[in-house]
Amino acid sequence: MAARLGNVLYWLGCIIDAVVVLSVVAVVVADNTYTPEQRPYAIGLAVVLGAIPLGIGRALRYILAGT
Repeated sequence: MAARLGNVLYWLGCIIDAVVVLSVVAVVVADNTYTPEQRPYAIGLAVVLGAIPLGIGRALRYILAGT
């Protein structure tokens, strides 16, 4: 039962990661206030911030799997 909960939390982390990264990339591309030099940094920040829930989901998956 705990392993299944770990998988659900992992997939929830993946979904949150995708939503965060895609939404920030869409805003950065559509918004003209970012200069071309700032865009890679903003997208990189989105990837880093999106990796946090992904890492938490993976950790919970590992912990709850009991291996």
